[in-house]
Amino acid sequence: MSRSTRRVLGVGLAMGVVGAVLSSCGTSGTESQSATSSSLKLSIQPNARAGQIPAPPSLGPRSLDPSKSNGVQLDVLSGLQNDRPIFDGDFADPFALRTSDAIYLYATNTTTTKYAPGAHIPAIVLTRDSGFEGKYLGDALPTLPTWTVSGYQWAPSVWARPDGTYVMYYSTPATNPLGCLVNPPAADCVHTPAGPRTAFCISRATSSSPAGPFVDDSSSAFVCPVSSGGAIDPSVFVDANGTPWLLWKSDGDCCGLPTTIYSQQLSPDGLSVVGPPHRLIGASQAWEGGLVEGPSMIQQGDDYWLFYSANLWGSDNYGIGIAHCASVTGSCTKPLDHAWLSSSSSGGSSGGQSDPGPGGQEFFQVGGLIWMVHHGLAPGQTGNFAQRRLYVDLLAFPTGQLPRVAPRPAAAALAEAILYYGDPDLPSQPTQAYLSLVRGVGDAFSGASDASVVGDGRLACTDLGHRQPTAQVVQSLEQRHLTLFEAYVVAIFATEYFCPQNASQALADLQRALNQGP
Repeated sequence: MSRSTRRVLGVGLAMGVVGAVLSSCGTSGTESQSATSSSLKLSIQPNARAGQIPAPPSLGPRSLDPSKSNGVQLDVLSGLQNDRPIFDGDFADPFALRTSDAIYLYATNTTTTKYAPGAHIPAIVLTRDSGFEGKYLGDALPTLPTWTVSGYQWAPSVWARPDGTYVMYYSTPATNPLGCLVNPPAADCVHTPAGPRTAFCISRATSSSPAGPFVDDSSSAFVCPVSSGGAIDPSVFVDANGTPWLLWKSDGDCCGLPTTIYSQQLSPDGLSVVGPPHRLIGASQAWEGGLVEGPSMIQQGDDYWLFYSANLWGSDNYGIGIAHCASVTGSCTKPLDHAWLSSSSSGGSSGGQSDPGPGGQEFFQVGGLIWMVHHGLAPGQTGNFAQRRLYVDLLAFPTGQLPRVAPRPAAAALAEAILYYGDPDLPSQPTQAYLSLVRGVGDAFSGASDASVVGDGRLACTDLGHRQPTAQVVQSLEQRHLTLFEAYVVAIFATEYFCPQNASQALADLQRALNQGP
């Protein structure tokens, strides 16, 4: 769906909803960064490293016009409602950066295809005036430093610095040529029983725009613990004091060493580290398969939640784990003996999930709500050449429980409301404004007359006026042959335009619905 006149981050009931939810969730640091960080890996066998096998082809963003003028359809509403990918193409381990007027999505490197030229770091932007259709920006990191090798750029994470500029962190080979073929091997080669191999480490690049181009002026990787196998999967976390931290994984699975997730303080400009790394977790549970990676962190009040991916990415054993930390430096404990989100999730802490092998989770805020992007394997695909597709979910924070995926119909309705509320181009009359919004929700309400759609909204207000809980209002709307998603949409928009006096009741009920889980 695309509406060129709509606006992101609206007002009214939707913003009341997000404010109410935020008050129950606490915060996750700064609006754009503390809830967000990133982790991305190249689409190759998890235990195979660069120099062993070539990078496989990757579709990347499907921009049919190499001039980048065509949009990239992001099927957000259907994805949220039905647990489907919001982007049909390989967009592994996504990172989302929210700015004041857009959301930028980054992924691991892609190769040249008929759809688009290859990119070290492909980027898509979703702007205020684009509805749910994004624009493929091409390569956010078009030029690499001479000390590394093209084709193996993993795990972009972008920090919006307070001065209005941006730093991108990414994983890349620490030597050129690849594979430590020089004699004697360079300092950044990992010694293994099979001989020296290039370490993968973390570098950084800067830009005045989140769209790039990002420029890496370094002479070597700046986080590169060769004795631990290297470092990948950088992830930025900004604490409540505004101090930036980098989470990363020691790449021990390259060479028979343990994998560990660390946090390390960054300098104020984000271009160097301050002090030693702090160990957060290692692989300690059977479901993890001896491998943890892809860290990301959010803060909820005094609680720090560390999310991570584990097991082999190219299999449906891959999943997302969770740990509770006392602070960004630890200590951290794992409250579950299984994945927080996995291919086989059917309730418990995370709710059902249809995409196999979920992982690469990252978080961003819009209007105070915390949303999660992650990837899942394309159906029937595993191993070296499996595609990983982009998903989005809303998080809920039940009191005294673990964070969880929010109910999908409510999440989709909130996404619609947040995107389109407060549009200055809407008609001035409440009924026409309500109809304009409801009619714009994809294929919803396609078989109903205007009178029927208005009647749905009036019924919702009548029920709310009789102090009926929102769940019962929604149930009444479903009896009028609305889907659950449509019922939530009607309840939200009707409260804005027909009965704002019932907003506080609807807010409280919707907050409870979010925190009840799927």
